[in-house]
Amino acid sequence: MKIGLVQINIGLKWARMLPYSVGLLQAYAERHAAERHEWLLPVYRRMPVAEAVEQLRGADVAGFSAYVWNERLSLAIARALKEARPQTLVVFGGPQVPDRSEAWLRAHPYVDVAVHGEGEAVFTALLDGRDRADVPGISWLREDGSYEQHPKGHRIADMTEIPSPYLEGTFAPLQAANPNERWIMIWETNRGCPFSCTFCDWGSATQSKVFRFDEERIYDEVEWMGRNEIGFVFCCDANFGMLRRDYEITQAVVAAKERYGFPFSFSVQNAKNATERAYRIQKLINQSLNAYGVTLSLQSSNEQTLANIRRENISSESYRELQRRFARDGVYTYTDIILGLPGESYGGFADSIGQAIGDGQHNHVQFHNCSLLPNAEMAHPDYVARFGIRTVPQLIRNPHDQVDFANEVEEYLDTVIATDAMPAEDWVRAKVYWWLADLLYFDRLLQLPLALLEAKYGVTIREGIERLAASRAPEIAATMRMLTGHARAIQRGGPEYVSEPGWGGMIWPADQHALISLVLGGRLEAFYEQAADELAALCPGDDTALREAVELNHALLRVPGPAADVPLVLSHNLLEFHRGLLAGEPVPLEERLSAYLVDRSSRPFPDEQEWLEHLVWCHGKDKRGYLNETRPTGARAKVALA
Repeated sequence: MKIGLVQINIGLKWARMLPYSVGLLQAYAERHAAERHEWLLPVYRRMPVAEAVEQLRGADVAGFSAYVWNERLSLAIARALKEARPQTLVVFGGPQVPDRSEAWLRAHPYVDVAVHGEGEAVFTALLDGRDRADVPGISWLREDGSYEQHPKGHRIADMTEIPSPYLEGTFAPLQAANPNERWIMIWETNRGCPFSCTFCDWGSATQSKVFRFDEERIYDEVEWMGRNEIGFVFCCDANFGMLRRDYEITQAVVAAKERYGFPFSFSVQNAKNATERAYRIQKLINQSLNAYGVTLSLQSSNEQTLANIRRENISSESYRELQRRFARDGVYTYTDIILGLPGESYGGFADSIGQAIGDGQHNHVQFHNCSLLPNAEMAHPDYVARFGIRTVPQLIRNPHDQVDFANEVEEYLDTVIATDAMPAEDWVRAKVYWWLADLLYFDRLLQLPLALLEAKYGVTIREGIERLAASRAPEIAATMRMLTGHARAIQRGGPEYVSEPGWGGMIWPADQHALISLVLGGRLEAFYEQAADELAALCPGDDTALREAVELNHALLRVPGPAADVPLVLSHNLLEFHRGLLAGEPVPLEERLSAYLVDRSSRPFPDEQEWLEHLVWCHGKDKRGYLNETRPTGARAKVALA
């Protein structure tokens, strides 16, 4: 038979993902199927439906791997393929195929068979023509219109049964046909997850047992990635660092880079409960393999919410120690927090951000909207009803996509916009608080004065942010109106990111949009003046240090414009205090004459476009890049400046 495979992955500007899931299907079938088949080149990227159908022309069987970023386009291709060649057997698998699939199959009658769970052995059984009555883990509509579903079979425990599509040469024809493509490698060293977070479709203990690929295979694949000049490797293990051998595997990847120059970057999903091994792995990756940063997952700090989602976090003490050690080693970290989890109120969400900061996270919180994936426990109707979960389909876009970007077939994600614990208006408040925490603290617009409020005046960062959120000062209030309006638009099904004519022709996260509005709209000076008055009103007694912190923070912020350095003489050691905060090594705030020189001349932005490009880099790489370099000046300079 002639077999076509479709796995449409997310593409980067410079590289494409090899279609690993369908590569596994092919490699397994080539070893285990009763007959040899002809394999068409897989559809691995987004393309017009007609072009994909043409690439699948003549296929007797078409296998699709569906996930949130490709489901609708995959279905559109399947429909058009079935119309062009009705005898083609269309098989769908992957996380987006619902375990409760009758309604889904009736909505998409051009799908002949849905596969649930691991697909390698099931797909091969279908190619061998086995009676569907004997194949586990599938569902379909019979000719009489009735529905049949078989329970999932046993998972493959002996991982040597699954050949490596890399080592078997499965992708060689695809690579040869696309010589100018740069490839991203999706890599498994084990399969399964011992955790059962309800928002995750690895969860509900359906994949609780972790099965390992053998080490010979793993190290041969490391050699393959180096020899094939794979620039970026994404390890899709659910908890890399959980196994003792994971450090040695990381060392092997580093050694491959030293031999071949590839891979130049290696990304992993950390073990949920971070350990000493995970620390050593992440330190090695960040030193040698250009990692984006270390994720310290939190999701929420509310105990009841964590119980609702079946999750346990590392202790606050362990979190603080990891933050301190990574900061000492110069390793960038960020923390995941999810908005809209069941049982989480507005206050609980704000407190989770406060705890992350209090435990030492001053770089970046990676916020996520809670969303429902079809096979996650959270999407079950009983769970939805229990917590009063309300969702809207939200258009999937990446930050900094072009404003006029559009797909022939768009993809959507069911996004939570209210729960019983967080009614619609509270969700709006929480969403705005997320953007304000990003803008004011993690984008560094007012990080120093907010931290100083807590350290010197006993006013929490949350109190400072909420004071600004309630302000009637013109520039602050205008920012609040924009953020609030955008949050309400999302509740009506609007996109996550803000579109604006100009500004690099890109869509922007709302916090960056607010920053650009202040800077390019000529409103930044007034914003700082009004923010200083609002925050000073919270200070019991002398507010001099607070106002100086605003002044220093304003000077530190990197913006386009004149490149002259800025000298400052302040009454407190604010620069040292701030650096200690970021380094995880607290420096006591002292009242003493302190002179600083803010370096604006060595890395200026001569035009707005260069600054906008820098903001894109800051968002995706390192938010420390929002600030200029600053140094204390010597004693003579202090006298001269004074």
